[in-house]
Amino acid sequence: MNVFPINFNPNSDSGPNSFTKNLFVNLEKDFNVKIDFDISRSDIEFALIYSNIKRKKPRITRLDGIYFNLAQDYNALNEPILDTYNDSDCVVFQSQFDKSLVEKWFGDHNNGIVIANGADINRIAEIETASLEDMFGEREVWSCASSWRPHKRLNENIRYFLENADKDAVFIIAGTGVSKEDFLGYEKFVNNRIFYAGHLVWESLISLYKKSSTFVHLSYLDHCPNVVVEAAACNCDIVCSSTGGTQEISAKKLRIIQEDAWNFEPIHLYSPPKMDFSNFIEKECEDINTISQSTQKYFNAMENISEKS
Repeated sequence: MNVFPINFNPNSDSGPNSFTKNLFVNLEKDFNVKIDFDISRSDIEFALIYSNIKRKKPRITRLDGIYFNLAQDYNALNEPILDTYNDSDCVVFQSQFDKSLVEKWFGDHNNGIVIANGADINRIAEIETASLEDMFGEREVWSCASSWRPHKRLNENIRYFLENADKDAVFIIAGTGVSKEDFLGYEKFVNNRIFYAGHLVWESLISLYKKSSTFVHLSYLDHCPNVVVEAAACNCDIVCSSTGGTQEISAKKLRIIQEDAWNFEPIHLYSPPKMDFSNFIEKECEDINTISQSTQKYFNAMENISEKS
């Protein structure tokens, strides 16, 4: 099977592009699915979020959520996504939360399926655990990572760490977009217990996760963040919010901070509520989300629409 990718940038390390690149590698390795940028030789189209070209072959679309922030023109931003949604033979949602959200806004899709993002446990196993003893000795390491924006709630991540971690533990923050406001009220802990590592390549992130006991991701209304999937695959305990799809990710130990349910109406996304850390539930899972599981499900969906064409 040959697949024509749409809106996919193999040189980008964004979450959607990184996952899709890994998915394509595994589709070729496990199922001999070839990525072909010549649509005339392709059997199906694979659209990442949306397509700006007219459909010529059966199309599968992987959604990465939709826009609902009142600070944006969300209807205009959603228009190309909706057009692609309606013109797709199969739509893949990352989480049940995403499926419920999108179908509330766009209507039910006759072939909408949930396929969670998965971690490449074989590649992860090849990466060495970060050696941080020269910096921190035997101190326990916690971590978090994101492309930081207000709804990712870095300040709440920091507050959770300081209120719940051992007093000698350190917190390593990775990712871009960090501002001084994120550390507001906690400046005295910076470079003492809290360390900002900036942007890290994937291998360094995995190395950090493997060193960490706990990964904190208190993002508001997130979908199925790859950083959490991969941290869970590195055996981190996960701390997340009950909002969005993050709570659906499998981890050996998942602490879910309970928040008010969202009614799927437009909101000011960049003004998330303050959290009550005392209100939580915990879950434990033996299995984790793997890229092999995801790849099998994507291949089944692709084969299904190819056979119907």
